[in-house]
Amino acid sequence: MMFDWFRKLNGNERRTFYACFGGWAVDALDAQIYSFLIPTLIAVWSMSNAEAGLLGTSALISSAVGGWIAGMLCDRLGRVMVMKLAIAWFLCFTILCGFAQSFEQLMAARILAGLGFGGEWAAGAVLMGEIIRPEYRGKAVGTVQSAYAIGYAVAALMSSVLFAALPPETAWRWMFWLGVTPGIFVFMALRH
Repeated sequence: MMFDWFRKLNGNERRTFYACFGGWAVDALDAQIYSFLIPTLIAVWSMSNAEAGLLGTSALISSAVGGWIAGMLCDRLGRVMVMKLAIAWFLCFTILCGFAQSFEQLMAARILAGLGFGGEWAAGAVLMGEIIRPEYRGKAVGTVQSAYAIGYAVAALMSSVLFAALPPETAWRWMFWLGVTPGIFVFMALRH
């Protein structure tokens, strides 16, 4: 069967798998939330297309920096600790995105959230490589990568529901605030 390997994972491998799967899904959710908010933010703040693009690009560039920093910290503090710190960092600044009152404030919060986003990916990838046995590692990492599609789907559903239920000026804020909820569960899973 396709997922027979999963039943053969021990408890530690499964917990690592679940935490990394959730982390990847939350990262995708956060990245995709912004793509659904672009038209609303352009209308609400009278942003130009260039400013909207800059907001998205800045978070991705800072995620590269976050991955680099997390990689160095993993060797000093440990992979689980760095993953916890990266997720907590990312959750904090994603929540702050919902409180932003201007383009500049949202830009700062997105850049800082991007550091955590990239850090989580780097720490999670290394953690999977260390914890999952070699004979299952490729399957586990491939399955974890598929979590990105789940995060994207959740962002699409949230966007549909929130923008149908709330005015756009409020809905975009709730997208960020509710978007961190799965990340809280991932953070809690990493405690073990």
